[in-house]
Amino acid sequence: MSLSVRKTGFEWQAFVNDLMHAVHPGEFMAVDPTGRGDKGCDGWVGGLMLACYGATNPNQRNVTKKVESDFATAVKFWSDSMDRWAFVHNNANGLPEMAARAVIALRRRYHGSVRVEVWPPQVLWNHCAFLPRRHLATIIGSPPSDHPAGMTYIARCVESLARTRLRTDLDPIHEVVYGKIEHNGFGTEVAELIKRFQVHTGHVNYYFSYASPGEQAQVSENLQTRFAGHRAVYDSSDAVFHALCDDLVEEAFGTGGYPDRAQQRSAALMVVTHFFEKCEIFEAPEVQRHAASF
Repeated sequence: MSLSVRKTGFEWQAFVNDLMHAVHPGEFMAVDPTGRGDKGCDGWVGGLMLACYGATNPNQRNVTKKVESDFATAVKFWSDSMDRWAFVHNNANGLPEMAARAVIALRRRYHGSVRVEVWPPQVLWNHCAFLPRRHLATIIGSPPSDHPAGMTYIARCVESLARTRLRTDLDPIHEVVYGKIEHNGFGTEVAELIKRFQVHTGHVNYYFSYASPGEQAQVSENLQTRFAGHRAVYDSSDAVFHALCDDLVEEAFGTGGYPDRAQQRSAALMVVTHFFEKCEIFEAPEVQRHAASF
């Protein structure tokens, strides 16, 4: 679900369409908006009409307007083909209050003629979760391995980060403080990933114990820069965490030669979690951070 937060606009719509094509091969129809437009239909299958809305930081008025205008347009041009209408959005926390009221109003007004539905990422995932693993991996990427990644994979991730000039004025490293996961507001999925991979970060420490002098400082500086860039774009800590992992996978293994995609993801998770533990990325609780400096 964290992946959905980083898909916006047409990218979100394309992501939804890819999943629906996989679930309903040969039946689902995506509508190309070029030319005369899609007339309020982002996709259709078996009487179900989709309206996709993806936003990194959704504005309450914009979401409400989108719900009302998309539904009105779909009714105007597709009413004979629409038994159900689903607003498919990427906010796992739910709709803003005004938009929720707009949906309730539509349900009451069109009760008995059109079923008005809301699909947050959880519902979209439940609709698609039964797909074979290989099909899901093609669309959302391979999940991490249940086993620690090999040292070769860890090395590739580290090498992809160790490409900036070494600085000698970096702040000292503090060990991770209690409550940092909760303080950053991670969802259950990412919190469990961090806890799961914390037990494997010793492999990253082992790598750095044999690395060239200064390599860990180089990697840290580059990762901090990437973290700041993603934090400026995404409000969700989950999205920032996965974006950092995605960067590592793409840059370290994008050219091929390393076929095990599960190990690639595991290596990236181990490296990012290592620097999370070192309190070099993500924020530490304010009180305990001050206490750690004395």
